Amino acid sequence: MNIASQQHVVAHYGTWESPISAEKIAEGATTILNMLVDGGLTYWCEMRPTNKGRYTIVSCDSKGLVQDITPADFNARTFVHEYGGGAFTVDSGVVYVSNAQDHAIYVIHPGLPPKKLTEGQQKITHNGSSFWSGTRFADMQSTPLGLVAVGEEHSMEKPVENFLALIDTSTGECKKLATGYDFYSSPAVSVDGKNVAWICWNHPEMPWTTTELWTAELTPQGTLKNQQRIPSDVPEAFFQPQWSKEGILYFVTDRDKGWWNLHRYIDGCVENVCPMEAEMAEPLWSFGRSTYAFLGSKIVFAYNHQGRWQLAILNPETKEWRPCNRNSQFIQQLRSGGNFVRFLELPANQNEALVQLDDTPGYPIHILRRAPVSLDEGDISASQHIAFPSGSHTAYGLYYPPKNKNYSAPAGEKPPLVVMIHGGPTGQSAAGFRLKHQYWTTRGFAVLDVNYGGSTGYGREYRKLLDKAWGVIDVDDCENGALFLVKQGLVDPNKLVIRGGSAGGYTTLAALAFRKTFKAGASYYGVADITALAYDTHKFEKLYMDQLVGKYPEEKAIWEARSPISSVDTINAPLIIFQGENDLIVPKNQSIMIYEALQKRGIKSELHIYPGEEHGFRQSQNIIHSLKRETEFYLEQFGLNNS
Repeated sequence: MNIASQQHVVAHYGTWESPISAEKIAEGATTILNMLVDGGLTYWCEMRPTNKGRYTIVSCDSKGLVQDITPADFNARTFVHEYGGGAFTVDSGVVYVSNAQDHAIYVIHPGLPPKKLTEGQQKITHNGSSFWSGTRFADMQSTPLGLVAVGEEHSMEKPVENFLALIDTSTGECKKLATGYDFYSSPAVSVDGKNVAWICWNHPEMPWTTTELWTAELTPQGTLKNQQRIPSDVPEAFFQPQWSKEGILYFVTDRDKGWWNLHRYIDGCVENVCPMEAEMAEPLWSFGRSTYAFLGSKIVFAYNHQGRWQLAILNPETKEWRPCNRNSQFIQQLRSGGNFVRFLELPANQNEALVQLDDTPGYPIHILRRAPVSLDEGDISASQHIAFPSGSHTAYGLYYPPKNKNYSAPAGEKPPLVVMIHGGPTGQSAAGFRLKHQYWTTRGFAVLDVNYGGSTGYGREYRKLLDKAWGVIDVDDCENGALFLVKQGLVDPNKLVIRGGSAGGYTTLAALAFRKTFKAGASYYGVADITALAYDTHKFEKLYMDQLVGKYPEEKAIWEARSPISSVDTINAPLIIFQGENDLIVPKNQSIMIYEALQKRGIKSELHIYPGEEHGFRQSQNIIHSLKRETEFYLEQFGLNNS
């Protein structure tokens, strides 16, 4: 059917012909990470499904011309803290970048191929198991003495060790600057190179619960002296320490009323320079995030309110700020170029743009680069932030109604609902134009992207709702969000489906096991047996489950009760499962066990395991296949596949 030539068609919700194919989703799945500014050039790391999911470093000039820096067979990625991020830095055109193939840092001079700097890691096989031995690095900052970075050392003889490192850029020699904490993050070097700040924390804390912020002098000999911890009287989570040109340390923390606000450390005191009931930080699941940047004597920052990231300019002396009136829904990666700030912006109806804000009267905005949108305005479903009752609290989500300019449904018919659950579980579904939502809405599905209790963006107290309540609060909020839309007359109660990946996959399985509201589900690398994670997970999350569920093994009974595999006999809704063969975060046995249990009971279920995939799908063919099959699966359950 040629949509461009057709008039208007009346057809069942869910069967509309969409201008967005699974192939287009895969093409648009390129993810931009860790943007940096060096001179007049902007650099970033992007994941490309069309190149086997490899990560590539690119540069972009002031005219929007993009050039690849790393070769096609190079994978610019790090696995420090397992989730990585912060895989590269740039200093005067010289790029230092981690390669996922050997975990070594490589140096790339303009016009030259990558040259290995550090030894990296070797893959060792012992007693039938394989693991990496050696040191990997992330979150690098350039100094006259070398690269300050977060190091992570793996060996067979001792537990994984994290530390603050100084790497000689001539020899690759690594010196440990700071040790003793379980985790390190966000090293920040002052403009004159004489001071460094960093975040660190210990088990059982996570970087969004309780961390510490430290500073020290970096001596000419490459050591630290006068180390001091920023005073803290309450549990707080720090984010993005950064030095102003005057040598003042700024950072984001949630010590005041539980909101992540911008602070500074001056004369031995911590001062909130922009108090507001909004969030200026993200959870540190990965490195290299930035929500504010210096612009001359001002600070440009992004703040998150009701699922929407907005832009503002702060005068740190007067503490006065004003919003920039942009059609922004999502702002990330704010980076300073001195007299300008560049950032990535996602509006409600456009693809992501690289934007520049100048330090001149009026603060003019320039769009340096934007990928064109091939979707007609009449097909774009804009998000609506909703709040709904869920037990004793109010929960939140983003609702997208079905929309396709060429279609309408039969009179009185209500659309099926796809409930989406973000991973994390301390993530957030933020507003903005995303093809993954429009894929469903243009087909006649409604979408609810739930920010259940535990999500970030709504303050510390909301984040804490999930403590000891994973598998309860998140399930409640997803169920009550769907029922809220049913009560509003917006969706069909008999066509409610739930889908999610990672922690969202767990919530999907839990919702199907513990409730009867949803009629079908899709789990992407979801956790079926949380007790298995007590033994089979990585250092970063080793004790996270104690916070979400309870201490193990003392409270083993709670773990077992919250595991969907323990209640597999109560799952009656059809389920489709997608899993990466090489996933180390949620191993494939999690998906296999729930599938086999459902097969024994004769419940409609499917399992698709993709070779070469890890945690999160990065290869085009797998993104395409999983999305197509998931769509067909829902239509089959609702008898719409032949409509």
